[in-house]
Amino acid sequence: MTRVHEIKEEVIVPANHRQDETVKYHVCYGTVNWEKTEGAEREAIYVLMSYHGVKNYRVPAHLTLDNEGEKDFDKVMEAMRYLREKYKVWERYEVHQLEKTFH
Repeated sequence: MTRVHEIKEEVIVPANHRQDETVKYHVCYGTVNWEKTEGAEREAIYVLMSYHGVKNYRVPAHLTLDNEGEKDFDKVMEAMRYLREKYKVWERYEVHQLEKTFH
């Protein structure tokens, strides 16, 4: 199977699905190329999930909203904002790069 994406950086966020942290979100910055032809790459931020250390490319990432602490949705959105500001917005709109550790 030919991949349509290339990951340049990823922020790994433990999901609230399991307390043993075997389920994680991978908030990725990289390129996508759905046409699989040279020169058709586009920059993108996308979310994958891993289960027991193996990334799943068939199941869409699902951001739960029902945790009593910090919600998966909020953690993933924070990671997406970080990548967006680091790779896109700060150069065009003078937004300062974040220095943030995700747990």
